[in-house]
This record gives sequence, C-alpha cells and structure tokens, in this order.
Amino acid sequence: MTEQQLDAFADDDLQQLLIDLEQLPPEQRSDAINRIPAQLQSLMALFESELKGHVKQPENLAQRLVIELAHYLGGIQTYIPRNDRLKTLLRNIAIYNAHNKGASIRSLAESHRLTDMQIYSIIKEQTQIERARRQFKLF
Repeated sequence: MTEQQLDAFADDDLQQLLIDLEQLPPEQRSDAINRIPAQLQSLMALFESELKGHVKQPENLAQRLVIELAHYLGGIQTYIPRNDRLKTLLRNIAIYNAHNKGASIRSLAESHRLTDMQIYSIIKEQTQIERARRQFKLF
C-alpha cells in the first residue's frame, strides 16, 4: 500500500489504542494481550520470534504490528498467498548459478527433479533476466 492508500485508512482511534497499550504497566499489558483472540496472539508470537535479534523490544513491535494488521485487515476475508513464487525464483537462480559454475544439465535436472528441457528453459530465462539487468536499454 502506498502512503496515500494508508492515509485513507488513517484512524485516530488506532493511534490512541497503540499509545494506551504502550503506556500500560507490563503486567496489565500482558493481561490485555492475553485477552485478545488466539489468532492474533499466535501472530504476535510469530512476529516476535522473527524480530528477536533484529530490533530492541521485539515483543512491543510484534504487538504493534499485529494490532495495526488487525485494524486494517480485521473482519474481512483475506487471502495470503504462500511463498511458492519466491521459492521457484530462488530455485531458478540457484540452477542458473550452478550451471555457470559448470554443473551439467543432467545433474541439475536430477537434483531438482526437473526435466532437461525445464532446466534449459530456466537457464534461458535467467540469462535474459541477467542480461537485462546488466545492459542499458537504448529505447
């Protein structure tokens, strides 16, 4: 979402809710968090575990993120796609890099459970992507 789209969702109540939560003493804050729906608590735990080692106070940031997520997406059915496209893209890049380092088409096909033709197609596609990234466009 762009800033302008987020402004359309802007809500003073959300900001006040976040301020009020942050100002609670730790035991009251913990009690309040324990009373929210279990799905939101699970998201908070997931975000917190991912944020540990990257930010100070990962618990507080995780809570804030989930509360904002619930504010913007709460109550509506939302489809969240899996990372299949990213997995495929990373696999294709790995195939391209391995081929450039001398791996044979046959060995790549076997290790990735693909056909030789699929490997050739992936290498061709990745070559075009790499070429486009390195060369300037004239027009």
